[in-house]
Amino acid sequence: MTQVSKRQLGKNLEEKVYTTFWSTVAMIDKEDEAAAFFNELFTKAERINFAKRLSIAILLYKGYDWRQIRDILKVSVGTIAKISNKVNNEGFGVYFAKIERAQKWQEFWKDLAKAYLTFTHPEKVARLGDEGVEKVYLKSKKKTLF
Repeated sequence: MTQVSKRQLGKNLEEKVYTTFWSTVAMIDKEDEAAAFFNELFTKAERINFAKRLSIAILLYKGYDWRQIRDILKVSVGTIAKISNKVNNEGFGVYFAKIERAQKWQEFWKDLAKAYLTFTHPEKVARLGDEGVEKVYLKSKKKTLF
């Protein structure tokens, strides 16, 4: 468990510390930069806990049941319950809205690519079928939770 110092900061200093932290996080816009930053800032255990909590929230949002989440992420029901109580709060709402926009754009580009292939190579599309076109032409780079 993470230790917090018993020596408290003054209110103004605490606000500046948080403002600096959140401003820094908001400036990071590339995955490799975020990984480097958080790898230096957090311990391995803290990174794992953070990633699992975020994954729990995403899986809950996607409609997975608690048993599935427990089995997939190897977390306790208590941890799932804690995150479940927060999933409908504003912070997660902003995040989920961004996920939805990103997924809609991915679908838009995928549909556009299919339309292009249908117009330019109808014989291949007919031969491969919808599933085959996705496998051959629209391979995803890596699997993600969303």
